[in-house]
Amino acid sequence: MSTERLAEQLITFSRMLRPLQHAEMTPQQYWLLRHLRCSGSQTTGDLANALGITTGSATVACKRLEKGGLLTRERQAEDERVVLVTLTKQGSTLIDETRERRQEGLTHILAVLDEDEQGTLSSLIQRLVDAAEAQEFGVKKKHDRHH
Repeated sequence: MSTERLAEQLITFSRMLRPLQHAEMTPQQYWLLRHLRCSGSQTTGDLANALGITTGSATVACKRLEKGGLLTRERQAEDERVVLVTLTKQGSTLIDETRERRQEGLTHILAVLDEDEQGTLSSLIQRLVDAAEAQEFGVKKKHDRHH
């Protein structure tokens, strides 16, 4: 099997796993909320950096999510340019429920594999994650040297 064909299959599979195919929130908004759930309150700039989006995009997404009651934004008194973003109880509950639904769906799909196949798949996915993180770290390191 060619690497290109495998990449295409992974893209197709990842589209099937999109977090919110029928929801009122965008994937970017989902990952923003998920990041806050995992990492705690952050500035808009830190959120943008963590998600690989512009600060402007993070601000727009946060404003929409704030209107929906899923997070709060608080301008900092010591530096009014800094806005701290915090997940609300409602936002936390939504992310937990969405993650649970996704996990249930994926568990159902993975059930077609036997235990050995699941172990092999797990090892392969971990190798890919490690390679992607190493590549991302290398790109960030290069980027930091140029700035």
